[in-house]
Amino acid sequence: MIRVLRRYGVAVVATVAAITIAATACTRPATQAVGNAGDLVRISVGVDPSYAPIFLADSEGMFAEAGLHVQVIQTEGGAAGAQNVVAGTSELSGNADSTALTVMAGNPGLRALGVYEDSDRYFRVVLRNGVTPKSIRKMGVFPGIGLYFTDRYLRSVGLDPASVALVTTSPPEQPALLARGDIDGFISFDPWVSRAVASDGQIAGTTGNFGAKYSQWLLASQSWLSGHEKLAGQVFRVIAQAADIIAADPDRAAKAVANAIHMAPAEARGQLTQIDFKGRDFTSADIEQARELVNFFRGQGKLSGQIDPQGVMLSGWFPRNAQ
Repeated sequence: MIRVLRRYGVAVVATVAAITIAATACTRPATQAVGNAGDLVRISVGVDPSYAPIFLADSEGMFAEAGLHVQVIQTEGGAAGAQNVVAGTSELSGNADSTALTVMAGNPGLRALGVYEDSDRYFRVVLRNGVTPKSIRKMGVFPGIGLYFTDRYLRSVGLDPASVALVTTSPPEQPALLARGDIDGFISFDPWVSRAVASDGQIAGTTGNFGAKYSQWLLASQSWLSGHEKLAGQVFRVIAQAADIIAADPDRAAKAVANAIHMAPAEARGQLTQIDFKGRDFTSADIEQARELVNFFRGQGKLSGQIDPQGVMLSGWFPRNAQ
């Protein structure tokens, strides 16, 4: 069953940074509970298509078929899911790598179990018509991965980020700010990219064009994981199976996403095709990217503590427990 939980005061916005606050109750029958009450696994998610494998598995009863008692809890996204795990109100959460690392820095008991999606094209660069990369003077930026991508993009086109005014925004604000000329561009995801293009924007590329991407991780606390490793592996195995279904049949997944977050199926499908869904283990490239993110956020003064990516990213856990 999808349960909606509101949390406020979240400072970090995810990659796939869901910015719409979930405000609806269950709209379909609850997934049949299987197992003992103590076996309940609550998974915190945001409200955008990047959580599609979890939405699909819940919608089609895949968790129940595997003998699992899973409850999906919608938050506004960003750091809220990871914070639920810290607070003990969820056992697992899906979070973008940038958000996960930022929360982990202040909560060393969090662990990342593996990856269930990647994308170097979900986030796109939008410039106002008539603006060229070299003529950028003001960029709209949302915190977290938005800041990181913007910094990487500006450097890739030969601009010093310090020479460009960075206007802190949320993704829904960006199309209107661009149309009014308050900003020259932004890096974001749909529907905000499409809305900007429909008014006075042009797509100037994807994050892949300047060598940047994001990954979505499944998180747990070490304290819970130490006594529930087999259970966590079973849940992740179902999520990975759902990810494989999405890769083969995006229309099927679009229906589940549309029902879960009240999005038009065609819009959901369009966003799903911008993401590569696959449950997998961490690679050396993932560790390297995580270190780059940590160094960037530390340089920006955004980390509240020390963090060693290799210590919190459990390389080898996925093939041992979830495959």
